[in-house]
Amino acid sequence: MRLETIASRYKSDANFLCIYIREAHPTDESQSPPNLVDQILYRQPKTIDERAEIAEACLLRFNFSFPMLLDDMTDKTERTYMALPERLYILDDQGVVYWKCGLGPHLFDPEGFDRELGKLIKEK
Repeated sequence: MRLETIASRYKSDANFLCIYIREAHPTDESQSPPNLVDQILYRQPKTIDERAEIAEACLLRFNFSFPMLLDDMTDKTERTYMALPERLYILDDQGVVYWKCGLGPHLFDPEGFDRELGKLIKEK
């Protein structure tokens, strides 16, 4: 996966995290046709334990080398970063947003993420 390649390249210069937010296409709300094909079929979790189970399946599916955190059940992180269904962010050393891509999947931009992260690291 492209993100894993980027994380491997910059692991000594940057910290990578994946934050699992609420399920974007649950079976009990708005299911996505590609999820049906790929058998990614989950109801919207009602508890943090249910969310953790889905996040674990995601982590195993993508085999990330970096940590995955869980958004809380009030969806605080998703609301703060407007990340549903997926979005990449780069935060600087002070936690200020340096760069973000558009909302995925159509505006999900690993190449831009790679380019901008490289620029930020060179500026250090």
